[in-house]
Amino acid sequence: TYVSNNLTISARPITVTADSQSKTYGDADPELTWQLTAGSLVGTDTPTGTLSRATGEDVGDYAVEQGSLDFGDNYMVTYVSNNLTISARPITVTADSQSKTYGDADPDLTWQLTAGSLVGTDAPTGTLSRAAGEDIGGYAIEQGSLDFGDNYSVTFIGSDLTITARSITVT
Repeated sequence: TYVSNNLTISARPITVTADSQSKTYGDADPELTWQLTAGSLVGTDTPTGTLSRATGEDVGDYAVEQGSLDFGDNYMVTYVSNNLTISARPITVTADSQSKTYGDADPDLTWQLTAGSLVGTDAPTGTLSRAAGEDIGGYAIEQGSLDFGDNYSVTFIGSDLTITARSITVT
C-alpha cells in the first residue's frame, strides 16, 4: 500500500537593494540600478521590469521604488529602497559694469549668466542693488534681491557703477 504525499517547493528568499543615485537639477535621470544583497538567483533566471522613483524634479531626495521589477513567483523578494538625490544646479551670475554722470538717474543694473545654464522656463526674481552714494567714484553692484530659487547654487561676481564728473561750462 502506497500513501502519496507532496514535495513542497517554496519561494526562494532574496533581497534586492536599490543603488543610491544622484543628479543635478535639470539633468536627465541616471539609470536606476539594483544589487542582489542576499540570496541568489537559480540558473539563468532573470527579472523583468525596471525600478521607478517618486515623482519630482526639484532639489531633494526621491525614493527609488521597486516599480515593475519582478522576479516571478519562484522568489520571495524583500526590497530595500534607496534615494535619488537631486542637487542644486551651479550657475555663475556676473553683474555688468555700469556708469553714469553725476546727477543723472542710475542706469538699469544688468547681469549675464557666465557659467552654467537655466532649466526650461526658469527665471529669477528680484533685482541687483548697489552700494549707496551719489558722489563721483565707484560703487559696488551687489546681488541684492536677485534670486534663482533653491534649485540653483549661485556664484555672484559683482562689478561697479562708476559715477563720473558732470561737465559744466562757466561763462
